[in-house]
Amino acid sequence: MVATPERLGDLWVSRELLRNLVGKELKVRYKGSALGFLWSLITPLLMTAIFTVVFATFLRIELGDGNFATFFLSGYLVWQFFSNSVNSSVGAIVANGPLIRKVYFPREVLPLSLVLSQGVHFLLALVATSPLIIYYRGFHPELVPAVLIGLVLLTAFTAGVSMIFAAANVGFRDLQELTQVLFLGWFYATPIIYALFFVEDNAPQFLPLIRANPMTWFVELFRRMLYGTPAREGLNPPPAWPPLESWLVCGAWAVGALAVGYWLFNRLAVTFAKEV
Repeated sequence: MVATPERLGDLWVSRELLRNLVGKELKVRYKGSALGFLWSLITPLLMTAIFTVVFATFLRIELGDGNFATFFLSGYLVWQFFSNSVNSSVGAIVANGPLIRKVYFPREVLPLSLVLSQGVHFLLALVATSPLIIYYRGFHPELVPAVLIGLVLLTAFTAGVSMIFAAANVGFRDLQELTQVLFLGWFYATPIIYALFFVEDNAPQFLPLIRANPMTWFVELFRRMLYGTPAREGLNPPPAWPPLESWLVCGAWAVGALAVGYWLFNRLAVTFAKEV
């Protein structure tokens, strides 16, 4: 089955179901938790503290006059949204097997609801950590439209990848376990705890591989808007609109991943009820 106007129409009709699933996911995740949505702030701050101690204090990664905590946050928030979305989506179809066998609805609603719920957490974390970013890197309200456009592109890319993993896991259940290892390697292959110039200076042979990683482009896109441009020494240029190349590459990855993910997901969806 391919993505047809009829299928897209079914998805639009099911928007209320999608909204309810997103609300349910947000409520269930923090049910019984004393801190609730505050974990959207606490988790990235704890990770920032740990990585700052290890990489800025012990290993002494230099960023000129830059602040490592905000440098790390500007990339980690993007990665956290992507990683949490795909890791939660990979088992979405299998986990809802009884529902899929009994009721018809667009199956893509399941991974999409998880991506959108993670998007809410990403926005909360971005708003909650913005005082720290503003304190160290300045206040730049003119970049808000750029951040919103970047969020749309990142969400489209993440949704596409999430649908690919969710569909593939139905026929290959080991993927859910392999995803943990895959994303650990993917994390270190993305310039989150190091700047691209670090690769250029120390391991230039790996630079083409790092640039071929789509998450490199999305992390660099948001880093340019939230942190600025990291420098080897001296002043780090402040946040600014990313160059046209970054928008074009991120746009291509977003459209490509979403198109392939939606096509593959709907092609395999006809077998979901039998295999789960």
